[in-house]
Amino acid sequence: MWRRLFAGIAGALLLAAGPALAAPEKRVALVLGNARYAAAGEVAGVGGNAAAMEAALRKAGFAVTRGDNLGRAALESALERFRDSLAGADLGFVYYSGLAVGVGEREYLLPVDAAPAMEGDLSREALDLDGVLGDLRAAGRKAVVALDPAVDNPLADRVGGGALGAPLEADGLFVIYAHRPGVPPVAATGRKGADPFTAALAREIVKPGVPLRDALAEVARSVATRSGGRQLPWLQDRLGGDLVLVPAVVAAAKPPVKAPAKEPPATDAPPAPPAAPPAAPPAAPPPAAAPASLPPGRYEAVRSGMMFERPAVGARGVAPLAAGDAVTVIGAVPQGSWLRVRDSAGRTGYVTAGTLSERWGEPPPPVAALPRGAIESGPSAEPPPEPSSGAGPSVAALPPSGASDPQGGPGDSPAMAAEQRAMRALGSARTAAERARAGRDGYWTHQFPNGDRYEGEWSRQGGGGDFGRPTRQGFGVYRFTNGQFYEGEWARDVMSGYGIMTFLDGSRFAGRFRDGQPDGPGVFRYGDGSQSAGLWRGPVKLDE
Repeated sequence: MWRRLFAGIAGALLLAAGPALAAPEKRVALVLGNARYAAAGEVAGVGGNAAAMEAALRKAGFAVTRGDNLGRAALESALERFRDSLAGADLGFVYYSGLAVGVGEREYLLPVDAAPAMEGDLSREALDLDGVLGDLRAAGRKAVVALDPAVDNPLADRVGGGALGAPLEADGLFVIYAHRPGVPPVAATGRKGADPFTAALAREIVKPGVPLRDALAEVARSVATRSGGRQLPWLQDRLGGDLVLVPAVVAAAKPPVKAPAKEPPATDAPPAPPAAPPAAPPAAPPPAAAPASLPPGRYEAVRSGMMFERPAVGARGVAPLAAGDAVTVIGAVPQGSWLRVRDSAGRTGYVTAGTLSERWGEPPPPVAALPRGAIESGPSAEPPPEPSSGAGPSVAALPPSGASDPQGGPGDSPAMAAEQRAMRALGSARTAAERARAGRDGYWTHQFPNGDRYEGEWSRQGGGGDFGRPTRQGFGVYRFTNGQFYEGEWARDVMSGYGIMTFLDGSRFAGRFRDGQPDGPGVFRYGDGSQSAGLWRGPVKLDE
């Protein structure tokens, strides 16, 4: 009875006081640093990582619990207590630095008393990461989980494991890796204190008013720069919306200016100097810029929305989009931020650029690799032709073969000149691929989740939806899982410039590409020996 009475009084006082006394968001964090392993010795950098994150999370308003050098029983207990505290909080944050290993389809965090001799020992001596994430999800609260595994892991060789793979997809969790799944982090040279990923993470997440995704974009750029592009952070966002850890700073209101006192009576004293003129009021902030357009590629929706029949709000809806749904950007609409997109069901429509965000840590496959036939149609005045099958890249979208072509013979036609430039680009692309396989700086090799592979030049271009990952720029080779491949120039992460696309039956197009499709002069040479030269847009010849 008394408890209910006091609760009612407290509630009345809060209502009377207004929003200024509203209860602040309750935040809890757990920072784990495992550095001293009985079977692996001392792990460098873990202590500095844990200290940096503890300080940053306290600054961000979290009640932080720190655990160092925990064995399996202690680690399980710490996570269980954190899960209980998370159930009564609004937001949680778990950070781990230490040994971790991925074996097959399972990922494990290694306590300091773990000494596995084979893969079967991990289930008894280590913590299954998917189980940890599942327990956090069961708490029913939003949580961020950041993992910065140690670079050197002598226990991984014992169990035939490697770097952590992709974790469980859990609603309500925002999972951050210091590296791409399956790709180990890179040792930093001359390091003092925290390693590059954790140092950048601790620095960026406490910046006022910055959404977590934007902070992680800066983290990615910093880590990519420090590692020469060999290490790229990765995230899996199942929170939805923009999470800001530190609110924007709002300037305090200035006190009102006092009214001037009445003029004193005249005296023989000299007049006082005039008061300084009042400062001009601060200029109003400029209006926020409209979201920039996005290049063709693979994106995901950052919030729920709708694909429209026309590029106008209020037009007939084509299909709803949920946060996290994947779409393909086909092209941009001039004079605005509208984009023409296709969803996973093959439906096309229009959305604004602010609705989408690039998949962080996974560069989009080139437009030609997406399921619309051999070559993806880009923006044009006419609707793009539909492929005969949506099963994947195929020769169905090739233009019809002709026995000969008026521009196909010897001479200096634009098409034949473009083919010669494409041949030179092919040589440069193959050289770039060799340098990428050798690990040369400025060259990059990446295996996509669907089995496609890119080898070639890259750059770190900021802005837009880039998120700090490598952007294919220059010369490179892209091999599709089904056997097709492209060798040539890239710009802004899509096939643009001169190059050669080789199809499954031995046919190939050599010429100019733009935004992922043939666009300009070039020659299609067919498997039966015939050819067709001229100006092209996708599979359509424009000069017939």
